[in-house]
Amino acid sequence: MFRRLVTRYWLLLPLLIITVVLIDRVETTDSVETEDTIDMRATESDYYLSEFTTRRFNVQGTVEYQLKGKTLAHYPADNRSQISEPQVELRRDNVKWLMTSKDGRFDPEPDLITLTGNVTVNRILPKGDENSNLGDIVMSTQSLRIANSDNRVETDQEVEIVAPTWQLKATGLRTTIDDGRLQLLADVVARYQLPGNKLTVEPER
Repeated sequence: MFRRLVTRYWLLLPLLIITVVLIDRVETTDSVETEDTIDMRATESDYYLSEFTTRRFNVQGTVEYQLKGKTLAHYPADNRSQISEPQVELRRDNVKWLMTSKDGRFDPEPDLITLTGNVTVNRILPKGDENSNLGDIVMSTQSLRIANSDNRVETDQEVEIVAPTWQLKATGLRTTIDDGRLQLLADVVARYQLPGNKLTVEPER
């Protein structure tokens, strides 16, 4: 009798082992690959402004530049500010430069303002200035960097500058505001119209 029971259990043992292995496979979950996590602090702003105006003064106490915008969101991770519909006003030696664009970014270190999307720059001379009869100058591009600490304005994009008697097109521009020097980097095309004359001159490239 005992031998029959042992023989019967020995026959059932392989089935029991297979059953245990199958149960273990079913209960063991497949390994899941996790993606790199995103630090949400880098995408969250710590303060937000609406319809704001900020000014910077020089050592003489006069306004050096003024920055306005529809909204401003500051991100502490890299200490930048994203601006919608920015308006920058630079004042240099009685000359006013008004700059507008769709979007903007402000980095305090260094003191850099970056304008992007339909950038327009207007140079406005005060009435009574000896050059005011030459009219205002309008510049258009898609991106513009204003480095206040270095007194530079530059772009790598296509740029067009229009004045009452002349027009310039180029790729890339650099200028030092206080020095009044303008450097066009490539693909320069210029048109000049003599006062009181309909003749248009286009110099060779």
